[in-house]
Amino acid sequence: VSYKNQEVPLQLLKSQLGSDPEVMLNNSIEGLEYEITSAIRRLTQPLAKEVAFLRGHGELSTDRITDAARALSEYYKVDTVLIDGQLHALDNYAAVIIAKPDAPFSEKDKFIIDQYVMNGGKVLWVLDKMTIDMDSLETTSTSIALPNNLNLDDQLFRYGVRINADLIMDLQSAPIPVVTGYTGNRPNQELFPWPFFPLLNAGNNHPVVNNLNVVKGEFTSSLDTIEVPNIRKTILLTSSGFSRLQLSPVRVSLNMLRNDPDPKLYNKRNLSAAILLEGTFPSNFKNRIPE
Repeated sequence: VSYKNQEVPLQLLKSQLGSDPEVMLNNSIEGLEYEITSAIRRLTQPLAKEVAFLRGHGELSTDRITDAARALSEYYKVDTVLIDGQLHALDNYAAVIIAKPDAPFSEKDKFIIDQYVMNGGKVLWVLDKMTIDMDSLETTSTSIALPNNLNLDDQLFRYGVRINADLIMDLQSAPIPVVTGYTGNRPNQELFPWPFFPLLNAGNNHPVVNNLNVVKGEFTSSLDTIEVPNIRKTILLTSSGFSRLQLSPVRVSLNMLRNDPDPKLYNKRNLSAAILLEGTFPSNFKNRIPE
């Protein structure tokens, strides 16, 4: 699509893992109007709203958010923001992204985020409840996943969701390379499905995930919804119909790949991994006077 010496590609046929060709074709036809209008919007609409990645709590480094920032920059101005105790630090942003922090939030920072939400701000919480990643398995084949204390449980609970201290294991999972032997000094690698990397499915036909391909999760925790008045909850991503939960502390070992998984253990279905909350939120600091 071309407009005023600018061009953007338009993908007409969308692939979806595990779908029949006819289903993929039908979904592509359903999404045709969106793809065309989206391309036109990118070329014609001036950048107005700003979104920001939060800083100051061990969030993902700049090089690890580059792809997401580049995709967002097609529609928004993208920035980073450090609250640093400033009460109005978030006021100018249409949305704030909290991407994988690993340090606890202070009550003051929580209060500033809370007041941002109370005034209509939107927050994308991308949180790891458990402290584990593949780097932990580089030097040893076994590691223990423990809960990560971010001091956000009370705030999220008040808004209507709880991140559980567990890990989802799924037979529908992404593969990882594993060294299976050596030819001389050269390692031989094979790909094995890694149950801790579930391939998450769209939970419904909500516009956020409609016709979306599977989303790769890495050491993903399950979510529970909490009954909160005036808050609408929509399940966006779920595990497959062949899942299981491992409660904290979780022993994560590459040695489990030596044996085929027992399907009888994977008896959970459609565990929630991403949830959209909409409505008029109650403040986490209601009837409290923070310092």
